[in-house]
Amino acid sequence: MREMLAAVIHEHGGRDVVQLEHVPIPQPSADEVRLKVHACALNWLDVGIRRGPQFGAIPLPMTTGVDISGELDAVGENVSGWQAGDEATVYSLVTCGDCEYCREGDVTVCPDHQIIGEHINGGLANYVVVPARNLIPKPKNLNHIEVAALPVVAGTAWHMLITVAGLSAGETVFIPGAGGGVASLGIQIAKYAGARVIASTSTADKSRKARELGADYVVNYYDQDWVDQVIDATDGRGVDVVQDNVGGKTWADSLRTLARNGRMVVCGSHSGRQFELAIPQIYHRQLSILGANGATYNELVTVLDLADQGFLRPVIDTVLPLSQIHEGHRILEEHDHFGKVVMQITVD
Repeated sequence: MREMLAAVIHEHGGRDVVQLEHVPIPQPSADEVRLKVHACALNWLDVGIRRGPQFGAIPLPMTTGVDISGELDAVGENVSGWQAGDEATVYSLVTCGDCEYCREGDVTVCPDHQIIGEHINGGLANYVVVPARNLIPKPKNLNHIEVAALPVVAGTAWHMLITVAGLSAGETVFIPGAGGGVASLGIQIAKYAGARVIASTSTADKSRKARELGADYVVNYYDQDWVDQVIDATDGRGVDVVQDNVGGKTWADSLRTLARNGRMVVCGSHSGRQFELAIPQIYHRQLSILGANGATYNELVTVLDLADQGFLRPVIDTVLPLSQIHEGHRILEEHDHFGKVVMQITVD
């Protein structure tokens, strides 16, 4: 039996529980395809799965890796429109297709969804098998490493700002933690939508990079008065929208930056799942707190097309071989990055 190299998690814990192993190459079913993986980016999802599940049991052993770019290697007998040699990326959400939410196109809240790289073996391996319906043609003007840096962060940022928050031209958006993947694409998407962007980060270098992406004003979140700086930058009014993917550590201050009738859209909780909420501020200023979960297939197609045309660009901090998977996890956990950490699985 042919084997491949994969990063496998057998138990939850520290970085050393991610083991590089030789495992059998998976075989696609009739409705699936197999990709030879060229690149796969890391996300906080990979760290969270490794540490231990927060929202339900994870089947172990598991190979994580959601952001996949590669080349079709084998095609199931029922698959049409794709053939070996085609280059593609992957929409990671596998939904039931039958529930009321799927029927209405609201697939991101399908109660029976699975995620490739969380519930189904993902792309941190030489090969991965995925449903053919989850394939998206690789943007022609981007290489595999650039493509792998986009799906989760670009799709999520678009879903947060455009679909859920309804960001409009002329509004002001605050984006905390500008060095993160979702934040770095959020800056670009907000500017594409015609908004003014205020961001926060921790160093002068990251501040410079945020401005290069389009941020109009950047504050250092280590400054004691950074919230006041944000409000002052809006002439005392506050911002219309906050895109917060950080979690409990930033929620209270993010709410403080909002103008009356402002809305905060959230998608993550890796810095904490709870915080102390002063309820009166919500109704006194008529604030809205909105949840956003991933992106739809069509939203991912949209942002990939914008990247292919040059309106959005992948933000890549580090590219590592699969043999350095532990280092990739370290970079994420220690916030030692601006943009994505991408594992190069196959050298082009």
